[in-house]
Formats: sequence, C-alpha cells, structure tokens
Amino acid sequence: MNESYEVTSKKIEITSLVEVLQEIVEDGQKVFFSKKVMVDKDELTSVLDELTQALPEDLRTAQWVLSEKDRILNEARSEYERSKAEVAELMKAKLDNHDLVKEAEVRAKEIIAKAQSDAKMVRLSARDYADNLLTDLEKELQSKNSEMMVNLKKLFEGFISDYNRDITGTAAVVRENIKELREMK
Repeated sequence: MNESYEVTSKKIEITSLVEVLQEIVEDGQKVFFSKKVMVDKDELTSVLDELTQALPEDLRTAQWVLSEKDRILNEARSEYERSKAEVAELMKAKLDNHDLVKEAEVRAKEIIAKAQSDAKMVRLSARDYADNLLTDLEKELQSKNSEMMVNLKKLFEGFISDYNRDITGTAAVVRENIKELREMK
C-alpha cells in the first residue's frame, strides 16, 4: 500500500513539474519576428533537476533494461546462429553415418564394380571377335594364295609346255631344213 502511495505521489510530482516547465516556456519573453522564447536558464535548470530527482527508480531500471535489451538480443542471435551451425554440422555427420548412406555407398561400389566387369567383358569380347575375324581372314588369304599358286603353276606349266612344243617344233623344222640343205648338191 505504501508503494502505491509513493508511485502515485511521484506521478503527481512529475506531472506538476512538467506543468511548471510549460508555464516557464509560456511566460518566457517572446523574440520578435520568430516563434522563439527566452527563458531564465537557472529557473529552467532547477525544474529539470527536480524532475530528474522525481523520476522513480523503476523508470531508471526500465531505461537500463531497455539499453540491455539490445545487448541481450544480439547475444541471443549470436548463440542462435552458433547453435544452428552446430546442429547443421551434427545433422550432416549423422546423415553421413546413417545406415541408408552406408547402404547407398555399398550399392554404388557394387554398381561401379559391375560396370567395370561388364566393360572388361565387352573389351575381351571385342578382342576375341577381332581375333576370330583376323584369323578367318588369314585363312582365307592363305587359301586364295594356294589356289592362285596352283592356277599360276598350271598356267606356267601350260606356257612351258607350249613353249617347249613350239621350240621343239621349230627345232624340227630347222633340222629338216639343214637336212634338205645338205642333201642339195
């Protein structure tokens, strides 16, 4: 109850001091051609000092709380950002260690191994196919070469036989001519 009376009396005192300030301004001497007023500095300073003394301690505390509010909010934001980064890092670590990730990594390794194995099989199959193709080509070339050699041999033997017959025939004609010449007398 005593606090309520003190707060009420402080409000009354502050209100009356503000009214005194208004009176000082209203009673001040007006400066010509402007809205300015000249007041007694000592009188104004005295009322302001009383007003400052009349401010309740709660108001001063409230002002301090308001000034601390920004500092506390900034600290809270910093802590929030740090915590957020820490949680994100922990979540990433948890995800990296998670069974699904591990299973996916194992599956990926299996797929890569199968792809490498399939690539090796394709490479070996292609090599075997090329080897078989070249082997067949070599056999066909040898076969055609042998056939050509036989044909050339027959052709050459025929040519030699014809040549031999022609030479033998010509030699027989020459012998007959020699014989005729010798018989001529």
